[in-house]
Amino acid sequence: MGEKQFIWDEISEGLMLPGIQKVDDDQVKGRTTQSEVIDPSEIYSPHSYLLLNFQETLNPSEKIRYRKYYLRKVAPNEPNVIILQDIKDLVMFLLATPVSVQFINFFHLPVVDRFLRALIIYFQYYIEIWEKLMQERVATLKKAPNPLAGGHRLKYADELHILRCMLSREYADLIVGCQDTVRYHHMVSGKKKASITQSQGEKDLRIYEALIHISHRIVWIALQRKYFHLIESELQRLLRTEAYNTAERKSSGYSIQDMLESDIFVLHGPQIQSKRKLLRYSPLIEELIYSDCDFRVLSLGMSDVDEHDSRITYLHKALLIEEEMLLKVGIKIGILGQNRSNYDLMLMLIDSENSNDVEKNDQADKKRYEKHKGSTCEKSQASLENIQSVGRMPSFGPEPALTDIFQVKRIEKSTIKYSKIREDARKKWIVRELERHFIQFNLNDLIDFLLLFDI
Repeated sequence: MGEKQFIWDEISEGLMLPGIQKVDDDQVKGRTTQSEVIDPSEIYSPHSYLLLNFQETLNPSEKIRYRKYYLRKVAPNEPNVIILQDIKDLVMFLLATPVSVQFINFFHLPVVDRFLRALIIYFQYYIEIWEKLMQERVATLKKAPNPLAGGHRLKYADELHILRCMLSREYADLIVGCQDTVRYHHMVSGKKKASITQSQGEKDLRIYEALIHISHRIVWIALQRKYFHLIESELQRLLRTEAYNTAERKSSGYSIQDMLESDIFVLHGPQIQSKRKLLRYSPLIEELIYSDCDFRVLSLGMSDVDEHDSRITYLHKALLIEEEMLLKVGIKIGILGQNRSNYDLMLMLIDSENSNDVEKNDQADKKRYEKHKGSTCEKSQASLENIQSVGRMPSFGPEPALTDIFQVKRIEKSTIKYSKIREDARKKWIVRELERHFIQFNLNDLIDFLLLFDI
């Protein structure tokens, strides 16, 4: 038996035999090589299909196609204003990732339109208050804060709380399966009969993850493409909770975590303590359940309750009135209700100096949207001056008198004209998705599919 020499290993800080280590290294390399050869079909990545990609701009041929087939046609006797369906059509056309036909049907329900309208209203006030808080923070950097000078902050917090209550009611209608959304509930399977034996988590995941991504784009475009990451972060906080707010972790710009606690309280309200990180309600539903929401706000669109209160009347009109009437009653909701001739095909305000920059397809566009600079045409300036004269959400009136009988009168939330517009758009986008998946369909399946959705 020959002599064995030991050497000192700097990594393990101990003695080792060179021959044995060589055998161990060969075994490790063999295991490493074997572990790297894995069939891609065996790699489990369940959420990669939920990521939606959007185009930022359109080339000339795509613009011609959109204008010819998907742009809403306006009759000569109808007002040519921007409605919510115009923004939805643009976002759907910019969507590069295919979506299911089930989602398209869900996306064109009246209850989803009310949810999107409430979302735009909330973020309009959220961004406005966020800008004011940032201005105050810059102005008081070299001054000691006065704790007694926060009366306006309580007003801001109350306004956002009321709007979150209104938004949470609309969101609850979606996830609980109220009205037309019952067939899209995760406990309902099949088309003719319901099954409540097992939850369909995959069905729920596909619908609401797509809704979150598309709602973000709709709100961003409706608010003139301002604060892309701020809107995304707050939307995911409301609907996904902090644990799943990926936008906040990825954002390199506006971060709520860097703000003062008093500013976060104004924007988010009092934080509800939760005993667990998983299997919990989203902040939007938590505020609906655990906070004091005015019953008149929760009954908007459902009953004629206290129409003499100025704030309830304002919220009722902002949520349910037709877009063409918004500016007439002094209510501003993003670009809804504004003259469509003042905007280009991408629903961007026509700018005489920066019109050539709109066509650039790069990420610098998003930064440019944050700064509204340059002069607009005379017609656009007149429209903007008219918008600045609209009023903010008023305060509540006197406390309503409580009655023993709660009078409930159902309100028709959707007009026949908008129902037809929504139905026509639904059919067009279903046909587009069929064109994307045409290779996967045979002729018989395609005929059955068209008959099923009355196309």
